[in-house]
Amino acid sequence: MAKHPVIAHDDPKLHNIWRRVIETWLLTLIGYGLMGGLIFAALEFAGASYHFKLGFNLIYLILPIVSWWFSAKISLLVTKSVPADPSNPEHKRLIDIVHRTWLKSGLKFEPPVYVSDNPLPNAFATGPIHRKAVVAATKGLFLIGLTDDEIEAVFSHELSHVKNYDVGINSLLAVLSSFFFMIVNAGVNTLLAPIHLYRWARGMKPLSQENKPRTFFGSVLNYVIFYVVFWFTGQLTKLVQMFVVRSRESGADATGALMTHNPCALATGLEKLVAYVETHRPEGKAREYWRALRPMMTIDPLYDAVEADAKPVTILDKLKAFWKYLMLTHPTVPDRVYQLERMNGGACPRA
Repeated sequence: MAKHPVIAHDDPKLHNIWRRVIETWLLTLIGYGLMGGLIFAALEFAGASYHFKLGFNLIYLILPIVSWWFSAKISLLVTKSVPADPSNPEHKRLIDIVHRTWLKSGLKFEPPVYVSDNPLPNAFATGPIHRKAVVAATKGLFLIGLTDDEIEAVFSHELSHVKNYDVGINSLLAVLSSFFFMIVNAGVNTLLAPIHLYRWARGMKPLSQENKPRTFFGSVLNYVIFYVVFWFTGQLTKLVQMFVVRSRESGADATGALMTHNPCALATGLEKLVAYVETHRPEGKAREYWRALRPMMTIDPLYDAVEADAKPVTILDKLKAFWKYLMLTHPTVPDRVYQLERMNGGACPRA
């Protein structure tokens, strides 16, 4: 394969990459605006007081610190990643490529490199702040014929997550989603409390009587209401995640292309990754293992595909396609390649 063309600093094509970086940040802001709107609508629905809202705003700023501070240690533990060994030729190649990529990233602190013994090719970066960030690759990343340019492009994507504080952004979104559920659940109970049948079923006292023991029917009803609220809020937050989490993946693609000036290297690297994954899907216990890890990987190893799905025809097909889209943690590789080619100002060579 011919060497991927690098976009010069004075090339007008560089504006395409900057435009995509701005687009992805705008999508992230839109997603956070939607999440904020849902939360405050839920607060109004629950009849929250001014002081409760003020307290919530304080928690909005403080709680995420706890949720992401240990993200690097947890990720390395779960993936069974160990420090890269410079005496191992594959590891040495990876260390050197990551170092070259870091020099282009503008990051002050160089993250340590780890390797997982997993055969499925992928990579990730995590950590709460630049100083505590780490990057890692699976053993499988060396087995699919990636060139040095393509590995550099993959890690420019991962270092972009570090540079853009995407771990913190996504952690904050998860915290806000939990708050939204709790507020809506409280609001539903408040809304239904005046209904006599609901109070009787839940074992709640009438306005002038003592509490009654909760009936079996009340326990079942309580579970059903909890499940309905959980399901409903889950669908709403998935819609927001479609904006935020995927926009950060697209943002990492764009920021990475800005580091290397080589969007085509990432495009062909992603194509090689997804071509391998599509024929080596995890099954059984491995599938459940990757289900938990897929948001932090370069591509989604469970649902990504070489080709985009055919356009649905019936309403049922459209609903199924929309549901599948909600399950994706990343934009599909065909979508990402399309955007990378837009940044390149023309088609990239095929992998």
